[in-house]
Amino acid sequence: SKIMVNGKQVSMEAYGINGNNYFKLRDLAKIVSGTQKQFEVTWDGEKKAINLVSNKSYTAVGGELAAGDGKDKSSNLNLSKVFRDGQEVYLKAYTIKGNNYFKLRDVAKAFDIGITWDASTGTIGINTDSGYVD
Repeated sequence: SKIMVNGKQVSMEAYGINGNNYFKLRDLAKIVSGTQKQFEVTWDGEKKAINLVSNKSYTAVGGELAAGDGKDKSSNLNLSKVFRDGQEVYLKAYTIKGNNYFKLRDVAKAFDIGITWDASTGTIGINTDSGYVD
């Protein structure tokens, strides 16, 4: 699929699992950083939990927006706890080659990010100027 973020095409690794699009959580945080829907991603090793902080610029750790190789990969359901602004949330995720891939619609809903799908062009739209709609 082609991916457009606020009208600009971006490339990033993604997987289709059971009819849904899954993206690296850090890639999603990076592409919305600097917008009103930005969020930070941190790891709490003691709690084995992912922390998401709204309205905070994302701090890159390296490897964000890396291109994939286009090959199928095995995936395992990710069971890490996820906290958004201190509150536990459920975001469906899979671990693929050591990275966590989250369901795009779950992350978009959690941060009220607009998502569109244009089947005629195979384009996923991510829009931080609009809100999430089921």
